[in-house]
Amino acid sequence: MADKIFDIAVIGGGPAGLSATITGRIRNKDIALFEHLDFSEKLQKAHLIDNYPGVPQVTGKGLMQQFVGHCQSYKPTIIKEKVMNIFPGEVFTLLTPANTYEARAIILATGVVNTLLFAGEKDFLGRGVSYCATCDGLFYRDKRVAVISYTSEGEHEAEFLGEICREVYYLPQYKADSTPKLRSNVHVSSAKPQAIVGEAQVEQLTTDQDPLKVDGIFIIRQSDPVENVLPGLELSGEVIKVNRDMSTNIPGVFAAGDCTGKPWQIAKATGEGLVAVLSAISYLGTKTKPAE
Repeated sequence: MADKIFDIAVIGGGPAGLSATITGRIRNKDIALFEHLDFSEKLQKAHLIDNYPGVPQVTGKGLMQQFVGHCQSYKPTIIKEKVMNIFPGEVFTLLTPANTYEARAIILATGVVNTLLFAGEKDFLGRGVSYCATCDGLFYRDKRVAVISYTSEGEHEAEFLGEICREVYYLPQYKADSTPKLRSNVHVSSAKPQAIVGEAQVEQLTTDQDPLKVDGIFIIRQSDPVENVLPGLELSGEVIKVNRDMSTNIPGVFAAGDCTGKPWQIAKATGEGLVAVLSAISYLGTKTKPAE
């Protein structure tokens, strides 16, 4: 798959991403759907949904299962990896912790970051702040780092860092049935992170308990700030700025769903996903395919 160039890469497996993928496959496009979570955990937690036309009195999990089954019936390429960076070019290059992929157009359906950025987080991005231990962990060999995680996948990141770092502080910000059991040099803390501090590089993580002196901080969220994934993307406040055809300021990049702003409703997300993929298909029609 490394040598393959997809027509469209859809980033996110919620209602917007699945809607885009379904229509893209119906239109016979080669679609890569990047979905590293369990297809919109947020929607699946909804107790009852009664405002999605034609599907009354349905649970969030039930509706999501219908969406996923419908999408899978069209056999897109589903890639269970988190996209860390996207680079424009003759084609778009997408980097995950494990692989590199290419696509001719991009649809961002990443949802919203449900947590506020920490003070200092943007300032120290690339200077001690990272969103991927697999990508950047080796820079911190024999050093002290902290892992702030909003999902249990952070436990795997902390374990990996424990193999190469002198000391790891693990700060889980999610509810767990029990304290994670990690290697001896990974210290699990109940502290709430507050700010990232330093001069030229990260030097300290302040918390509601004692400050932690660290050389690096890894932040694991369900979705990362989209402007960090695709630098140069124009925002409107904290959401992606789009035109009526769901195009962004970067040619070939479209966005749909919660990442474009309120209202955060399923019908809005599926409609935007449809518009985004039709616009992406029109964009592809204006381009000459590069040789694969």
